[in-house]
Amino acid sequence: MYGVLVSVAVNALILKYVLENEKENCECAMTWHHNFIKLYAPVVIFLAFVRLLFRNEIDKAMNTPLFKVLFGVLGLVSFAYSITLLVYFFKLKLSECKCSKDWKRKMLIFPLIVIAVALILVFLITTVLALTGKKMLKNGKK
Repeated sequence: MYGVLVSVAVNALILKYVLENEKENCECAMTWHHNFIKLYAPVVIFLAFVRLLFRNEIDKAMNTPLFKVLFGVLGLVSFAYSITLLVYFFKLKLSECKCSKDWKRKMLIFPLIVIAVALILVFLITTVLALTGKKMLKNGKK
């Protein structure tokens, strides 16, 4: 539940950021990345609320082929969205687009933070399992 709320908050800030760039006529920030983010961020926010409100129904529906295909497509588009956020962040940063400088621009690297945290968790879990597995094997040989 907290992950959904964090996702909503971050995507709301990202949407606010791109809309502010548009309102301020920040020409160097007006790319296809901007347009894709502006269109897809509200979808992410909406889907997060749907997932939060209809969790049980969605879990049941996941067993049907139609929903598997639908969620597969959404997964691919969400992956493309995450990559677009990162590319857009680095494009703005490297081009020194001064009118796009705002603390909210850092929200664009949210997918990178999620991936880093996930990798750290996988590493820690793998390490713990490997260490406890060795101890169990040692104890089993006695």
